[in-house]
Amino acid sequence: MSYFAVDDGAHNHPKILRAKNAAVGLWARIGSYVGQQLLDGHVPGEIAKSYGTAPQIKNLLDVGLWHAHGHACSNCPQPRPGDYYMHDYLAADSGNRSRAEVLAGREKAAAKKRQQRGQAPRRPPGPAPWQAEFDDEPPADDEAAPPEEEPRRPRPPRPVESRIAPDWEPSSDDVHAAQVARQDAGMLPLTLDQLDSLTHKFVRRMTDDGRTAVAWGGRWRQWAESERPPAPSPGGVVVHLPTGRGQGGSPSTADQRTAAAFALAAELRAEGNQ
Repeated sequence: MSYFAVDDGAHNHPKILRAKNAAVGLWARIGSYVGQQLLDGHVPGEIAKSYGTAPQIKNLLDVGLWHAHGHACSNCPQPRPGDYYMHDYLAADSGNRSRAEVLAGREKAAAKKRQQRGQAPRRPPGPAPWQAEFDDEPPADDEAAPPEEEPRRPRPPRPVESRIAPDWEPSSDDVHAAQVARQDAGMLPLTLDQLDSLTHKFVRRMTDDGRTAVAWGGRWRQWAESERPPAPSPGGVVVHLPTGRGQGGSPSTADQRTAAAFALAAELRAEGNQ
């Protein structure tokens, strides 16, 4: 952010006192505009006339707060015809920063952010507004065209959610994982009939609730892992997992339990195909 500095002794400075309050108001308002637009003290004539009156402008010129084109002050540059210049705007003790200083500060801050984000450097800013009219030098080769922007990486497509199919069934891996989780929780495995009933109830509930998902296996496993069916009728077929105990009642190894789980999955797939 840029600004226009006003010294704390300006309220009783001789030039301020002679200019009168109305002209001083114009001086302060134009100073704010010049600081915002980074004009280095140059005042466009059309802005001065739109912000103030001719007598106010004359008062500022008469007391030396502004200079018109052709002035004799050796400390200040010449404005363009019809424009004005704020006396000592860039003096060492003025407190005002030049356009180059402000832009350098902004570029330093922007470079720090780009470094944090891993972005390429930005093209340096162009000439000041009052310099463009007198700048006859052609642009350098490296400034003739803006740098090419790096192509953006395409975003991967988002997974599409859909409603559950009426004939949806869990995969053998889903059944395997649910049965293992039930055994780990100390619950009985589900029979084939109980698995069919559970799946039918799951599909109906998801359909009635209008649920959508990318995949349904995980949700089905949550149902199966917490299902507490009634005790199986005499003669019912229960698919058991190994108890998880080795010889002598000691816990089996992870490899043994993994092998038993894969054996169960193969058995379930074989019975399902009968």
